[in-house]
Amino acid sequence: MNKTAKIPVSVLLTLVLLLSCLPAFAASEKNESPVIFIAGFVSTPTVDMETGDRIFPPDGDTIKNAFMESAGDIARSVLTRNWASLDAPLTRVLHGIFDPIGCDANGDPYNAATTTAFVWPTAEEIMAKYDPVKGWTAADNIYYSFDWRLDLYTLAAQFHDFAEYVLDVTGAETLDVIGSSMGACVLSTYMAQYDYEYLNKVVFLSGAYQGASVCGDAFNGKFAFDTDTLITFLSSLTGRDVKGELLNALIDILYQQGIAQDVVELAVNINTYAMGNIYAGALSVIFGRIPGFWALIPYDLYDSAKENFVTGLVTDRFYERIDYYHEIQGRVPELIQTGIVRGVGVSILSKYGTSGIPAVESQKNLTDMVVDTKYSSIGAVCAEINAPFDASYTQAVPNGYGRISCDRYIDASACAFPDYTWFLKNLKHTQHTLSEYDMIDALFAFAGQPTVRDLPDYPQFMILTRGDELVPLTPETDYAMCVSPEKGDTFFARLGKVLADLRTVFNRLFQLLKEALLK
Repeated sequence: MNKTAKIPVSVLLTLVLLLSCLPAFAASEKNESPVIFIAGFVSTPTVDMETGDRIFPPDGDTIKNAFMESAGDIARSVLTRNWASLDAPLTRVLHGIFDPIGCDANGDPYNAATTTAFVWPTAEEIMAKYDPVKGWTAADNIYYSFDWRLDLYTLAAQFHDFAEYVLDVTGAETLDVIGSSMGACVLSTYMAQYDYEYLNKVVFLSGAYQGASVCGDAFNGKFAFDTDTLITFLSSLTGRDVKGELLNALIDILYQQGIAQDVVELAVNINTYAMGNIYAGALSVIFGRIPGFWALIPYDLYDSAKENFVTGLVTDRFYERIDYYHEIQGRVPELIQTGIVRGVGVSILSKYGTSGIPAVESQKNLTDMVVDTKYSSIGAVCAEINAPFDASYTQAVPNGYGRISCDRYIDASACAFPDYTWFLKNLKHTQHTLSEYDMIDALFAFAGQPTVRDLPDYPQFMILTRGDELVPLTPETDYAMCVSPEKGDTFFARLGKVLADLRTVFNRLFQLLKEALLK
């Protein structure tokens, strides 16, 4: 064979060899670590193990019956404006609704319970989640929930047993774990208690591992009510689609007519004249003696919460149980850093875009509706809802990586791990979209420790579009979930706003009817 004939043959052989290697390349891209999703607080209903009845969240009949039994006393108190007399009937209502989840002074539940998803999946159910091409994925995760009332030492031990079961079933050597909400508390406790055993990659998703102000404020009696924040919060619940705009218009009509203000004034009167007795007679006795709740108290509010909420109601054994996680909570950054040094890939996904629960002093904090963004990101400086940083604001850590988001709500430079922390705007706390799981898969697939500079499709700041897609946050993609209310300052100004709202209502109803007819 002459020299010129050898060239195309050599090229052909090279192509054949490359093509023969493609299956090996494809196989190497599969994720061979099973993905476990540790759910959060009340991600699935809690049920009584003996009767099978749902005990949390309470169903409609339970709530209705509890209120009906005290309806007469409540009505008399409201009609006579004798706010102090509301304490007894409202205390009875709370006990009627929540006693089934109660614990004794040691923190042991009165009623044995589990969650509807706590039953471990069978080997067949687990292996059915394995994709021959992709391997294990975040979207088709192995879901794990727990009895959120228990102390974190117990919950971490239960998860360890489950992790070993999954490894035994799958034959895998390591796990990828998503710790969502209170699941982040379980995951961080597992890391401390079991020395990072079996962990390959972990994602802390809207993690409550540093607590949530709504719980810390409530346990410290820091209640507060504000009409504007209530409307802002309700607007974030409705969304920004056609139905959301319809509901927002209806809410604004109530706001312009002063009905929302009446509701807030009622709450203020209850807080002023009756909450002290309700606090002592129901809230402390029911919720204060549930160990799991204490994992959700921010570190700096913990000691005062113990003094204000459960003094005289619990035993030393109870304090041992809740102090265990408090110590771990204080060193979460240290635990994460040690994990990274040992080769565990860690990513922190923090959500934001809504206000807090409109009943506590921290209600204007930037949150994902439940957990403060400053806590889920471990330290980001955050503007208040509807009050972005002004032009004079400068980065908290001048020489550190991390930057101010283009909407001027987040200063990422102050995070404990700015290189490994992403911010997802307009994703609510319990909202999990396919695009969110795609992002998590990209983090799991990255070789080594991913950073916010490594994945072009997933920079540090992301936003959920109206079409439920996660895209980079830019001035062009930015929009707000929360509508800041504006009340007319005169009768005619308020009337004009109501008429505009009514036009929106009719237009959106017409759009919904048109969409229904076209289906």
